[in-house]
Amino acid sequence: MEKQIYMTPKQPFFVTSSRSYEKFILNRFGIVHFYHCFTGIEPRYAIPDGCVDMVFCCNPKHPYAEICGTVLSPQIVLSESNTSYFGVRFLPGYNPVLGSADIMSHLVNHRIPLDDLIQDRRMLEGICNTTDFRQQIRVFMRSYMSIYRRVCPQEHQNLLVLHSSNLMIRSAGSISIEQLAEDTGYTTRYIDKCFRNETGLSPKQLAKIVRFQSAISALNQNQHVGRSLTEIAADLGYFDQSHFVHDFKAYTGLTPKKYQIMLRNDDFDEKLRIVQ
Repeated sequence: MEKQIYMTPKQPFFVTSSRSYEKFILNRFGIVHFYHCFTGIEPRYAIPDGCVDMVFCCNPKHPYAEICGTVLSPQIVLSESNTSYFGVRFLPGYNPVLGSADIMSHLVNHRIPLDDLIQDRRMLEGICNTTDFRQQIRVFMRSYMSIYRRVCPQEHQNLLVLHSSNLMIRSAGSISIEQLAEDTGYTTRYIDKCFRNETGLSPKQLAKIVRFQSAISALNQNQHVGRSLTEIAADLGYFDQSHFVHDFKAYTGLTPKKYQIMLRNDDFDEKLRIVQ
């Protein structure tokens, strides 16, 4: 089986709208990273990243968990203020509900209670009864891996989608479905059908999201590098800067320039802590 290529999908508004935000990068078993945050009073917006998250609200009076599909435009999530959350972010297009092949299309732009798909009260209680980030990760992995080891080897994974997704990530989303068809030997119609079945998204939608997430990474890094927006747009394969600004604003509600101002004003670098 082809090795998965991992990227680092970001939800910057989770960081800027929280009092504190920790992240532990795994890049194994379909999991990109774990995160733990304590929300403030500002709304937390999710932006498109192509990923499914499992989110645990650790409110001691009312703990609960949801499976959140990727959004296609900014949406408010992590809805409780002044509350601790634990989250697991999976690889773009990856289905974390092992053994349930048709769930991905239902998750796009939607959140589903975890209990509707995975009934594991012990995991929920183990995660929500502690504020220790590493302990939360251990509790989750014990439950997840018991299913992963049993189901994943038997799971029919669409190798075409995996290979094509890897090409998207390698090209920062600049590859077209026609290029995928030329590379794989399959028709564009068949590739589109496979993507919709496996990820809930069309190849074009996922490629645009991967390119957008590459733009987020470039702008975050650009705070310290100082490249122009025209250079960043060209590097990401945009036709011109206006197309770049249009797509970026559609996915975040902000222009690239206002996004970089927000990072500075809301102390993004100071709030984000990468746990080793």
